[in-house]
Amino acid sequence: MVVYCQLRSSIAFRFILFFHILFILQFDSAALQTLKMGGQIQKMKKMITGEEPKFPDTLEGFGYHFDKEGRMRSIEKGEPFNFDVKAGDGSYNQKHYNALGEVITNTVYEMLEKEYKLQRTYLPAQAERDQPRSFVFVSGDLYHNSDKLLILIHGNGVVRAGQWARRLIMNDCLDSGTQFPFIKWARENGYAVIVANPNLNVDESSKPVPIKGHSTPEEHVESMWVELVHKAKAKHIAIVAHSYGGVSTVELAKKRLREFEERVFAIALTDSVHSLREQKPHEDLEKFYKKCVINWASAFDPLDAPLLTDNDKVPTVSAGTDKHEYTSFSSMKSIFKFFNKRYEETLHPENRGQHNLLSHLGL
Repeated sequence: MVVYCQLRSSIAFRFILFFHILFILQFDSAALQTLKMGGQIQKMKKMITGEEPKFPDTLEGFGYHFDKEGRMRSIEKGEPFNFDVKAGDGSYNQKHYNALGEVITNTVYEMLEKEYKLQRTYLPAQAERDQPRSFVFVSGDLYHNSDKLLILIHGNGVVRAGQWARRLIMNDCLDSGTQFPFIKWARENGYAVIVANPNLNVDESSKPVPIKGHSTPEEHVESMWVELVHKAKAKHIAIVAHSYGGVSTVELAKKRLREFEERVFAIALTDSVHSLREQKPHEDLEKFYKKCVINWASAFDPLDAPLLTDNDKVPTVSAGTDKHEYTSFSSMKSIFKFFNKRYEETLHPENRGQHNLLSHLGL
């Protein structure tokens, strides 16, 4: 019995079973046809050989491109993305989707460098030989722009630097799914830019080795601050943090509160999952958040409508959408308005008056 169980779990047993079924079916053409129609033989072959599908490494190889409106469309027919490339084969379709997502990540990286002229900067800068490193993207004026700096921090999951939501890039457009519109606005308005990469926590080129100082989103954001932001000359820093990026921002502010008070003039959160109650910051940080931070949360209410929340005391308004991943794009213009007014107040504090934070949105 033991020998039989061992044989049954072995590759040899699966080969024997496979060819035994084929032997029987060769005498029953109707049964063989049915089995072929269901794709069962092919599935058994994959199970036995461990064969994995191979996918292209370019967007064009997948048959897609981004049109003039930034929408991902098929090259051949101009059709939107189709998840079900193989009907009834959910496993293959998911692997196809994941592989395409990796290609999109590299495509966004290329666009950050070529179209937005940002520089890929590796961290830690003083890594030992063969030590895995993370990287971010920065504008060329990071170290000589003494005025303004914008830091962009995405949420958790599969997204990487420059993205808000992979699903939106694939199914909607680049403007809603990437940070490109924020970068464009920042550069047009005199900001240096840092695009964080908080989900790049392990060496993805070989075996998954944690990256020192970047093994978690919180570690990444702090290391980025120490190596880049602390050395930058900008006196006025603004931050946009989406979803879990809000958690990392709170953790950073807890450790760098005095620098935040001196240099960070505004933080825009988009559907942040932070909690001042759970993260237990110093009371001075709570005061800072009440004064300098607004959270645009997903809701059915109109854009900028005040929302009541018992999670913490951060001023919270509607992002104008109930879709979590869409909040950054839908609240973008309000965020820019908020930054402009906060910046003017920083330059001219005598004009600040006694208005609450939401008055920046005309509320």
